Amino acid sequence: MTLKELAKLAGVSVSTVSRVVNKNDVRAASEEVRNKIWDLVHQTGYFPNSTAQDLKLGAAVPVQEKNRSIACLFARTAEGKSDPFFSQIYHAIEHECMKNRYDVIGVYSASDFKNISQRFSVAPPDGMIVLGRYSRTLVQLLKNSCKNVVYTGLNAINDPYDQIICDGYKAAKTAVWHLYMLGHRSIGYIGEKSLEARYRGYYDAMQELRLPIVKEHVVESEQSLNGGYLSGLKILTATRPTAIFCANDITAIGVMKALSEQGIGIPSDISVIGIDNTEMCQYSSPTLTSIHIPKEDLGKFTVKTMIDRIEGGHQVPIKIEIPYTLISRDSCAPLKKG
Repeated sequence: MTLKELAKLAGVSVSTVSRVVNKNDVRAASEEVRNKIWDLVHQTGYFPNSTAQDLKLGAAVPVQEKNRSIACLFARTAEGKSDPFFSQIYHAIEHECMKNRYDVIGVYSASDFKNISQRFSVAPPDGMIVLGRYSRTLVQLLKNSCKNVVYTGLNAINDPYDQIICDGYKAAKTAVWHLYMLGHRSIGYIGEKSLEARYRGYYDAMQELRLPIVKEHVVESEQSLNGGYLSGLKILTATRPTAIFCANDITAIGVMKALSEQGIGIPSDISVIGIDNTEMCQYSSPTLTSIHIPKEDLGKFTVKTMIDRIEGGHQVPIKIEIPYTLISRDSCAPLKKG
């Protein structure tokens, strides 16, 4: 498979494929096209022909060794590769593995892993990357299945694994503080609650600001479009909040659809903020204010940390925290007086 053939399959130019695959350039194409290209890379087993490039440059070509292997586990959702947040992290992982001649030998969900963990205990990959918050049951399976484990996500962990995180707890507090600085005092929450750093951040920020946490304004929800939509309808009580913090963007967009259908103006009646800053934030109506999580950096530093551990660079568990950024758009506005 050549770059030209890959471009033909994807229906885009060779330069576009090169920028996506070789440089992981998110500006090279839309998210849909980038996902299509990476799916084709995975399906065809395409690998950049660095040997040919070395020959053109007159460099000595080293003896090829068998690539080491890394498996990816989407612990939080079975739809990880199609999830707008985790898919971007995964593609960055795949690109960094390819660049360093590590093979991604499998992509699994938590439910898959229960079935294949016995196989991995016999023939484990060199490393296992875990994306997203995981259950205690899964911890034991990981211990029995793979020596080298690196976790990435928004929830810090207490297990003895390397972790590359963007702190969801702090990001949630920043979101609440942003709404507070806009004058909002009645702030709701929609998202998961159990063991969720973003809910703890919301709760603690509300306590610190001495704001009331109204039971009806906190809706535990599946963090999906449909979960957000149903929760958006549920939160419209007689004493509805003036602002809503959603645990992720996809939930926030579902919430905004529900509010709009009920004739609620955004942000004139209710301000909405999310976390992730996925590409869809720029195309929602109104555009969504969000906390930007550097997804490509999470993926890249996860692989770098994994390679360093596999190759004996460090022994003790390390924690790397990637900073987040508030991206202000049209879904939030100062509270109207009176």
